[in-house]
Amino acid sequence: MMARFVLAFLFAVVGLSPATAAGCLPLLLRTPSLELRLFADDPEHLLKYAKNDRSKIEQKVTEYLASDPDLLPAIKKLVQLTPTTNRAAIGSGMARAAQHCGPVDPKAVQNIIDFTRSLQDSSVSAGYASVDSETTPQIPVQSPPVNRSNPLFDGEWGTDVADPFAPVPLPLEIPR
Repeated sequence: MMARFVLAFLFAVVGLSPATAAGCLPLLLRTPSLELRLFADDPEHLLKYAKNDRSKIEQKVTEYLASDPDLLPAIKKLVQLTPTTNRAAIGSGMARAAQHCGPVDPKAVQNIIDFTRSLQDSSVSAGYASVDSETTPQIPVQSPPVNRSNPLFDGEWGTDVADPFAPVPLPLEIPR
């Protein structure tokens, strides 16, 4: 009886937790829900934290949107508060968040794309497009495996046992 109560309580807590409700990142990589709420309430706090450091702005926007894609209204406030010179970092962060969300939640990616278009801000769009073009995934070309000769087996299919008493070929020159 007690075990059922504990399980029911755990499901209720985990199921109602805002951190598990949405997000494109695994639970351990998500931004804490308190930090997300603080950002949603006061986006200007991010600008105070970053102190015009574009990489910090991009990183935090990526973390926030990938943890909770429903923070787009707060991002809109952030864009309005941010100087034009730093808006490209917001666009880059949004693009990176979309990359995180792509395999997990395609609807969130579409929302981010639509949101970027609706902002009609050339700096944000340029930042978004720069990530799109520079991080196109490159598929490594793998060469076919090289058949290495096994000195213990001979024959067409490598199934005949070689002569274990055959002389070992020595190199012609000794490396110095």
